[in-house]
Amino acid sequence: MKVARYEIAEGARFQAGAQRDDPNIIGQHIELLRKQQHGELTPNDVVADARNPNSPLHSFFEWNDGEAAEQYRLQQARGLIRAVVAVYVREDAPAVRTKAFVHINEPGAQHYRSADHALSQTHTRDMVLRRALEELKQWRKRYKDLEEFAQLIRVVDEVTVKIAFSRKG
Repeated sequence: MKVARYEIAEGARFQAGAQRDDPNIIGQHIELLRKQQHGELTPNDVVADARNPNSPLHSFFEWNDGEAAEQYRLQQARGLIRAVVAVYVREDAPAVRTKAFVHINEPGAQHYRSADHALSQTHTRDMVLRRALEELKQWRKRYKDLEEFAQLIRVVDEVTVKIAFSRKG
């Protein structure tokens, strides 16, 4: 099969100023790098190319080392927050493991809250469920062509319709 064009995935986030107006150029350039590396592209290959200010990939990276280090630390902090699991226990039931914190994407005030608090409030519960549903839809879109997941894709479709229907009613 031949690639007809390249696009940027829905929900992809890049730094401010990233030149994403022609995703085809970006995809073609990354494909060229992959071919130059005999089919095995690494992130190091992409960064090495992007160091050149004339590379179409250059604007996707922070070149101020101090700022880049801070952004990396923030990414590490996000990963750390997402990795924490709370174990809830009750005398009458087995222990339950769940995310301790969930991301709340309020405009201008993105933050994390304890999962139990966020899910106990109607507004934030709706935000968490909306995000989970969007992630499920993205997973479905990514893997819909794999026969091995056909049965699971049908379940995802049923759940998506059920959730959408229950939110309207």
